[in-house]
Amino acid sequence: MAREIGLNTLAYMHRSADNKVEQKEILKEIKEMGFPIVEVRREYILSGKTEMKEIAQRASESGLKVFYSVPAELFTAGVLNGQLGSYFEEATLLNAVQLKLTLGEFREFTAKLAEELRELLTTYPIHLTIENDQSTKKGSPAVLMGFIAETRKASLDIGLTFDTGNFVYIDSDPFAAAEQMREAVTYIHIKNVAITDSGIVLSGLESGLVDMRRLLSLFPDSVPASIEYPCGVGDEVTKTISADYKKIQSW
Repeated sequence: MAREIGLNTLAYMHRSADNKVEQKEILKEIKEMGFPIVEVRREYILSGKTEMKEIAQRASESGLKVFYSVPAELFTAGVLNGQLGSYFEEATLLNAVQLKLTLGEFREFTAKLAEELRELLTTYPIHLTIENDQSTKKGSPAVLMGFIAETRKASLDIGLTFDTGNFVYIDSDPFAAAEQMREAVTYIHIKNVAITDSGIVLSGLESGLVDMRRLLSLFPDSVPASIEYPCGVGDEVTKTISADYKKIQSW
């Protein structure tokens, strides 16, 4: 089975001069390029729940599976983010099948905390996945796999999103991380980075530090992956996305 390749709308970040992505307007184009999955970003939603419903409708008409990316943490000072229920409600409005957050300040699962999270996961049939961020304390392989061990003890079905570029920010080898995390990873963000005089910056698919083809080969084809990096400016965005998509499919 070929790996499902999706598109995170970050790819369109620089299409317009104001760097604002009208997500509902690009769904048809995304489908026409052949993508089965679109990952909608919360920070790009401009009109709240009305827009979420419109995105859901257009995605359904285009036959696109929706994933939802929220720039927030699952835990704050050891307790669940107070907005977590709202994020699940938004994912429902989007008709999303997956919700992605970062870990945040996780300490341990008390019985009460585990039950609170279990209730949300039971109420909303949406897969929750946790992404490695750009911090050692919250996004290292050891921390995330420690969290996964705790979720399993509590019988909570939560997966990991493996961001291929973020490990470079914490001086962690992404290939070693893949070996450590592979059995818990349910989603992959394809993102390459380069080191410049200005620091670490996002790069093109094959122009960065990470051999993306080799890294992806470490994961089963059953794990979906999405392009998640800016793909140029103006009219070149669609051409770059399409070319990179075909390249990844050929690997």
